Amino acid sequence: MSVKQEEQQVLVSLRDVKKKFCKNLKYNMYYGILDVLRQSVGLPAGRGPLRAHEFYALQGINLDIYAGQIVGVVGANGSGKTTMMRLISGIYPVDGGTIETSGVRRTTSIFALNAGMNPVFTGLENIYLKGAMFGMSKAEIDRKLDFIIAFSELEEFLGSPVGNYSSGMKARLAYSVAIATEPDLFIIDEALAVGDTVFKAKCYEHLQAYVKEKPRAVIYVTNRISKVMAIADRLVVMSKGTIRKDTMDIQAGLEYYIDVCLADMDVNRKALRLKMIRHFEM
Repeated sequence: MSVKQEEQQVLVSLRDVKKKFCKNLKYNMYYGILDVLRQSVGLPAGRGPLRAHEFYALQGINLDIYAGQIVGVVGANGSGKTTMMRLISGIYPVDGGTIETSGVRRTTSIFALNAGMNPVFTGLENIYLKGAMFGMSKAEIDRKLDFIIAFSELEEFLGSPVGNYSSGMKARLAYSVAIATEPDLFIIDEALAVGDTVFKAKCYEHLQAYVKEKPRAVIYVTNRISKVMAIADRLVVMSKGTIRKDTMDIQAGLEYYIDVCLADMDVNRKALRLKMIRHFEM
């Protein structure tokens, strides 16, 4: 931990966090019923040792998220990135360890930007629909409406059905509603592919200012190296359900991430793949 981190406010703290899943559907349903029965008599659910067909998607996760940071989280598919974000968001319960928050009044998580948007409704109607999904009241949406319209840059299209929007326009509208919730913790999971290059740059610039205005933090999950380099000031590398590296040196962290991803390749294939990655991503 750096001196800079020690001086910052901890918004979220994970200690020895574990999460397990079951590979078998029938056993999964059976364990679910058992866990409900345990909870009904006041016993904790799912916190024992692994049962048949279960595996740890996350194990031994220790992580502090500090105010003022944009934390990039990278890892190969299946490394546990999204599972960890869902635990922090409260979507999943933990099966071991603790997650504590301090000063976090609202957490907004984006896992699928366009989820819940109705293609028949107009853009304006979808603002209210999406805002409600993020926990905003009608009065709150009314207050933030000018900001949402201005940030999305879609004012002339708000009377049109969202089904007529391009994918980029839908993403811009949904993202603008999400950031209008003004969360203390903003979790973006592979979702900042919003519109054209100019609009993405606008989002990056806004987020960098956003985390400095108040005690806020952004967790940005992506495997796009160029995006991490553009926005993150701290990098967490995950592999096989564990945190392998946590660093403020983004370049070194990304080199480590690439090395982990290519660990099983022979020397010649690894060198070729590294050349391709550096050409297209870095």
